[in-house]
Amino acid sequence: MSPTAALIKAALNSNFGWSIVRHRLFVQKRDRWMVPLVALGVVGVVPTLVLYVRLLGDVFDMLNSLGQEKALLTLAVLAGQLMILVFGLFYLIATFYFSRDLEYLIALPLKPSQILLSKFAVVLINEYLTMAPFILPALIVYGFKRHGDPGYWLIMPLTYILLPVIPLTAAGLVVVGMMRLVNVGRKKDLLIIIGSLVLIAAALFLQFGLSRAAGTSDLDTQQIMSMIASPDGLVQTIGRRFPPAIWATRFLHDGLMTASGLCAFALFSGLSILLFGGLMAGAQRLFFGGLVGLSERSGVRVRGGKALAIKFSSGCHPVRAIFLREVRLMNRTPIFLLNGVLGVLLIPIVLALTLSSSKQGTDSADILRLMTSAKPATGILVTTMFMIVCATLSGVASSSFSREGRKFWISKVIPVGYRQQVSAKFLHSSAIALLGIGSAVAVLALRFHLGAWQWLSSLALALPVTAFITSLNLAVDLARPLLDWISPQKAMKQNLNVLIAMLFDLGFLFLYGLAFVALGKSGLSLGAVIGIMATFGVGLACLAFTLVSQFALRRYPSIET
Repeated sequence: MSPTAALIKAALNSNFGWSIVRHRLFVQKRDRWMVPLVALGVVGVVPTLVLYVRLLGDVFDMLNSLGQEKALLTLAVLAGQLMILVFGLFYLIATFYFSRDLEYLIALPLKPSQILLSKFAVVLINEYLTMAPFILPALIVYGFKRHGDPGYWLIMPLTYILLPVIPLTAAGLVVVGMMRLVNVGRKKDLLIIIGSLVLIAAALFLQFGLSRAAGTSDLDTQQIMSMIASPDGLVQTIGRRFPPAIWATRFLHDGLMTASGLCAFALFSGLSILLFGGLMAGAQRLFFGGLVGLSERSGVRVRGGKALAIKFSSGCHPVRAIFLREVRLMNRTPIFLLNGVLGVLLIPIVLALTLSSSKQGTDSADILRLMTSAKPATGILVTTMFMIVCATLSGVASSSFSREGRKFWISKVIPVGYRQQVSAKFLHSSAIALLGIGSAVAVLALRFHLGAWQWLSSLALALPVTAFITSLNLAVDLARPLLDWISPQKAMKQNLNVLIAMLFDLGFLFLYGLAFVALGKSGLSLGAVIGIMATFGVGLACLAFTLVSQFALRRYPSIET
């Protein structure tokens, strides 16, 4: 086996840890209780996936009636590549430059391009898994709706393999260049955060521009009719600012046995190879320059003994002290800060930009206002779910213990009760969640122009449910904290606990929605339904917090570090 292949194999094994999982399940016979829990979480997601597939089928039928069914492929490819471009930045920065194994790898007789290739392979595999539930259903629905053309099923896996290469390599080139620049200053962490925010803002505005280009609100009736009359009219309109989406659509629809399909495949694969080669060449020149010195910290003047005595004898409450420790741990690690804080803000920002992409204003906002006026219960349920998703999607609570890493032993020996530590982590996770809820309320009130009664009712429902989900996610991470991570990204977005907690959250939200709808159909007034569900949420939140606090008393001493 070549050194490059061995390095990639070791990196993938370290990232996914299948050997550790296999050893714990079948040799040590531990963590077997998680198998039925994961299965239960997957079952909870199935109804959402079924609804998504039905929606895709309806979209295909609508486009097919206009002769524009190929546009579904263009939308799927464009959405997948934009999602990779935005979220891939987190993975690339963390994996390329903040993995703990880098200090050992650079000492080995390996080229910079070999090290970067192994890291890139890890990010690429993770991106395949990330976009699978969103993109694969669209590609599969299109294949079945076309009555199963055999050529399509042969090309579709190849398309899926190539799909993330262009945006990921383009983002990788920018990240390598940015890290080489920010590594010349003293405030490296601050420069990394600022540079990452600039890159993410650029990616969001690119999405904003593509959404505007794909819109038809600025077209008159004659132009719309002309677009529909052309078999590729809608495809060209959607993908005119991002030609790779058009190329992928052509070779998926036309096949590789046609001149147009073969030419489109050559363009798509050629651009992928060109960008990948550019990334490897850039790594050879810039990677080590951006890596060396990242572990250094700016000099800080050490306080005198008297100042330290005043600081440590100030009588800070233990819960407040642990809360401040959580804040500092997140703020001092760029990847934690970007994933945690930006994670709860990203969905409202993207939604606000999407609304702004309509050149004539507020079609989506008008639809939601019409829904809330015609069916107020449905509108309140939708806005409540939106607030909860914005608050809990970042994975802050479900990685709260894992983020401590190998230094978790400190939490076991400090003179602070385990319940107090859990309370501090709950408050910190809730503070991040409130930031997400606040941004969601701002979008609903300022962009959708919802009335105060509507968003206040949703807020009364969302707050206790968010508190319940926060306690649930803390319990998931406390049950099996990931403490031996080699990259900060693995502690959060590549942490299996985050996925397990997300499955539980989706299952609970589905049941919560069913209960809300059932109460609405029982003849109760909307105010009574909101009151019952809010009271139910408060009770669940109190019960969950009590249980996770009790669980901490038994679990903390048994955690191995």
